[in-house]
Amino acid sequence: MRLKAIALAAIPAAFLGVMASAPSASAWSAGNCPVGQFCVWPEFWYGDTDMAPSLTTDEEWSGSAPGHIFYNHTSRDVTMTYVVAEGELQGRTYTTCVNKVSGSYFTMPMHVTDVTWREDDGTPCY
Repeated sequence: MRLKAIALAAIPAAFLGVMASAPSASAWSAGNCPVGQFCVWPEFWYGDTDMAPSLTTDEEWSGSAPGHIFYNHTSRDVTMTYVVAEGELQGRTYTTCVNKVSGSYFTMPMHVTDVTWREDDGTPCY
């Protein structure tokens, strides 16, 4: 019985861990991300910014770009892969869809590692 109670208590804790690293659902402004580009910024900002993005791309990309904010200023949905930044260590890897002409922010430091154009399979991109 104690084992069942411990297992049930672990489910909300695991859920909160995933939610803390997920991108926020709120909209974000394009800042200084040029039209036709996907951008990631290494620090938080609000409104307009002159901070240089850590990533600006108009094609599929892979590597490592520190990120707190991202914006898809293209006409296509993007699949973005990112990793939780845990000091010098690499944390868990996540993948999300980023709608065209929209952006958001991470609730904790991340590294964006892959950006690909999303194939339209009829499923919504959130």
